[in-house]
Amino acid sequence: MIIGGSGLIGNYLFNLLKKNNHQVIATYCKNKTKNMIKFNMLEQKISDVIPNINDKDIFIILSAHSKPNWVFQNKELSYKTNVSSTIDLINQLIKFKSKIYFMSSVEIFDGKEGNYTEKSKSNPLNYYGKTKVIVEEYLKSNCQNYTILRTGWNVGISKKNKCVVSLTYETLLSEEAKMAFDNSFSITHAEDLCAAISKMLFNNNGSSGDIFHLSSPLVVRRTELADFIIGHSKRGKDMAYKKVPFSEIKYTEPRGKLNNLKSQIKFVNEKMAFRSPYDTILEKVKFLDNLS
Repeated sequence: MIIGGSGLIGNYLFNLLKKNNHQVIATYCKNKTKNMIKFNMLEQKISDVIPNINDKDIFIILSAHSKPNWVFQNKELSYKTNVSSTIDLINQLIKFKSKIYFMSSVEIFDGKEGNYTEKSKSNPLNYYGKTKVIVEEYLKSNCQNYTILRTGWNVGISKKNKCVVSLTYETLLSEEAKMAFDNSFSITHAEDLCAAISKMLFNNNGSSGDIFHLSSPLVVRRTELADFIIGHSKRGKDMAYKKVPFSEIKYTEPRGKLNNLKSQIKFVNEKMAFRSPYDTILEKVKFLDNLS
């Protein structure tokens, strides 16, 4: 059961599981999506839309407001969705004894050191990251049958997906663009993330309560991303930027400077395959070029 199937990751995961002949149900809330069922976490119980839930069922909770700027500007609604309704859903699933996978984020870290592992201490700078930490801690204290999955920037080949590549691409075409030479992050193709999640669902030998970091292990600097886009886009001649320290980039609230994940889990490092972030960037740049 994919809660939040209409989002980037939910859509990719739903199609992958269907393709591999798994029995899968996905929900949407506002964005009506073919072959998915409507479920409003704020107003409905999960049993209202999915009958006969039991301890054999697996729930992947992806639903959340995930754009940090929007979350900061709409704290009350974001808390209701990302925290209150999510915890309420978790409590319902605990009663059914279903397995819970919760999608968290690199934003739970402060971005001061980078290379965050599953054992790194959370210290979120922004409100979105804080909502994720609250749910993580609730799961740890109240649930026995759960797994936390954390990821960084994910890139989908879609017009709907506002990712680090598309945002950087657009910024480079604007006047007085600035790129931080000391800002770095992970870039993962959405297909690779969903393939990794699928392996977690059906091949993971880990115990309940595990935390897994799922992202491409290679680190990309913002200026490296910008240079690569300029060098490979047909609109590269119209792109330019000023190289600046991260401290000069203005955000509505503090953001992490070094936002890359790594995994210490043998299963992840040996069984998960993540393509080079530059292959992902190139595919997205070609897609964006064709839209213009």
